Amino acid sequence: MIRAGIIGWGENGKKIANALHFQIKDCEVIGIATEDPEGRDYAMNKMGLKHIFNSPTSLLELHQIDIICICSEGSMHLSHIEKSLTSGSHIFIDHPLASNVEDCRKLEKLIDSYPTYKATVAFPRRFDHRLQPVHREIREGNLGGILRIDCHTYEAIPQRGKEDEIPRVTKGIFMDLMLQDIDMVRWLTGEEYETVYVAGNAHKYPSLKRQNDADTAIAIAKLSGNILVNFISSRVTHRGSGYELKVVGTNGEINISLLEKDNKLVSSISDKPYYISSNVKENEYLRLLKDYVSAVKDGNKIKYKIEDATEATLVAVAMTKSFLLGEEVNLKS
Repeated sequence: MIRAGIIGWGENGKKIANALHFQIKDCEVIGIATEDPEGRDYAMNKMGLKHIFNSPTSLLELHQIDIICICSEGSMHLSHIEKSLTSGSHIFIDHPLASNVEDCRKLEKLIDSYPTYKATVAFPRRFDHRLQPVHREIREGNLGGILRIDCHTYEAIPQRGKEDEIPRVTKGIFMDLMLQDIDMVRWLTGEEYETVYVAGNAHKYPSLKRQNDADTAIAIAKLSGNILVNFISSRVTHRGSGYELKVVGTNGEINISLLEKDNKLVSSISDKPYYISSNVKENEYLRLLKDYVSAVKDGNKIKYKIEDATEATLVAVAMTKSFLLGEEVNLKS
């Protein structure tokens, strides 16, 4: 039996906890460390956990844990990951790897110094069954040269107060919503980011502006290979959470719309219908965690590198800078 512990909470922490505790065979969560009252209540009443702590140190002192899931604030990841590795645990990290590039580089070296432990960052889009055939079509050249990619991602902010008084319950629109798309585009194309330009606002949630954040943002990026990418991310959604993706190549295009209130899988290559099956019972988080638990149990290789998470963070930081300064940021410099 693989035993897991969770540091922190949040919406993704809940998804991770449910998958590990209820859905993956031969795996269970035995403890959690969080000051979040919702997380503590869920751990006690929904999961039936006995080991519920305020301090990560108390959780790590159990010495019964195979996997530690880091779901805390990105600014705390360096400390929490170092303590978890020292305690002898494998590491599963909710995105981002860290809140800044310097900490990401430190974590790369730290994790490399523990080669017997499996460590990965949660990028569930890489395990979305709807995107895997898109990845294959692009890499096999069936779309021809890629001209542009449009990524639209929507996710509502959990309501914990008045709309103009939203507490900091998100990681920021660039480190959260856009980070997944940043990594997805890099994974799909195999190309690197060169420049980014961002504009955003906080109309519905003005308190986010005081946190140097936005409820809606648009980013235009240029990748190597002369690929243009248009990112739109918003916390204001009337169609339900989810994402839309369009990949346009010289030989055809693929369009996917996967929003809660508007699920469509209508795609085309060279004017021919191209359908992606929606009849899959496992969501991307469950597929990701199954793959990770299998790597821990059987010694399988992790499918992507910690450095990939650093690269995504680098772009998200550049987007944040562009948003705050109102100017294009060149990643090469």
